[in-house]
Amino acid sequence: MKKTHCFHIFLPRKQGSFLSQCDDLLLQFENLMKEDASTLKRLLQARFYLSDASNQKAALDSHRLFELLNQSGVASMVEQPPLHPGVKIALLLWLLPEPAESREVLAQPEGQSVKIEAEGLTYLVQSVRPTAASSEDASAQLQMKQAFRAAIDTLEASGMNLRDHCHRTWIYVRDVDRNYAGVVTARNEVFAQQGLTPATHFIASTGIGGATENSGTLVAADFFSVKGLKREQVKYMHALDFLNPTHEYGVAFERGTCLELPSGSLFLVSGTASIDKVGQCVHRGDVVTQTGRLFLNIEKLLDSTGATLKDVKYLIVYLRDVADYPQVQQYLRLRFPGLPFLVTEARVCRPEWLIEVECMAFRAHD
Repeated sequence: MKKTHCFHIFLPRKQGSFLSQCDDLLLQFENLMKEDASTLKRLLQARFYLSDASNQKAALDSHRLFELLNQSGVASMVEQPPLHPGVKIALLLWLLPEPAESREVLAQPEGQSVKIEAEGLTYLVQSVRPTAASSEDASAQLQMKQAFRAAIDTLEASGMNLRDHCHRTWIYVRDVDRNYAGVVTARNEVFAQQGLTPATHFIASTGIGGATENSGTLVAADFFSVKGLKREQVKYMHALDFLNPTHEYGVAFERGTCLELPSGSLFLVSGTASIDKVGQCVHRGDVVTQTGRLFLNIEKLLDSTGATLKDVKYLIVYLRDVADYPQVQQYLRLRFPGLPFLVTEARVCRPEWLIEVECMAFRAHD
């Protein structure tokens, strides 16, 4: 059977200390490697979700699981507490269809980057995690500009640029209710300088509450770029009868992007909320009804580029209020039985949005 882009979400199977939960994730990962000896060679991205980064990052840094993943230069972390009962850490893995032909860890002052040759393409995965020293006394707006500058420098050193090759970003904002406006302003300015406009295109993205272990770091970001695709192999998702272009309310990201890869179509769906075709939140105050509306939006976005909800491979769910977890968990299990999902506590960029969901879908070529 032809291998495809695939995704795994690992959650500890029992409650306990942080280290015991890391041990359990390691055991699950080792079992995966027993099933497929090429797992590490196929690894494109690994992201850890922590409940308390200040107290957990150092312990994770020295754990065998992190060492295994980080040897490929692709492991990143974000403080977004998993809401599954008793869970202190969760792990998302993104695996390529086949082992990488080459893998190069690139020099980067803050965070890490890895360049991978696979499928006849060049993949670049970047994690920008500013240090406490570089973040000191810097506003969220300035930190966002610095994060983009770091990403752009690495892209250019690899013969790429932000406009043509970056297809997905994840932006994590400490105290998002206070700092998101500065992030938006900075991103708009960077995009305008890089030739990204409503007349061209933007980048699929999630901008969400999240933190690092450094209390002064207000912004962190992950970037996913691909070199080797022709222009017609990159398509943007639109569903104008259901949700409007983001630039109409002052932000700059694509609702979703479809990449036509050699192995199949990869669908990158941005963080999506309960929004209508004029940019207004609908079903205020009702998390279940908002959940239904956002999945309608995702369904219509996927449909615009030839996919369906059945092609979705995993869900990351962001909740503003932890008390909403039981209702949302029940909804997901009933509507998407068997589909891996992770629910985290992460405030969405608008207070009226109680929930946001991002996902990836994949449809292999016949």
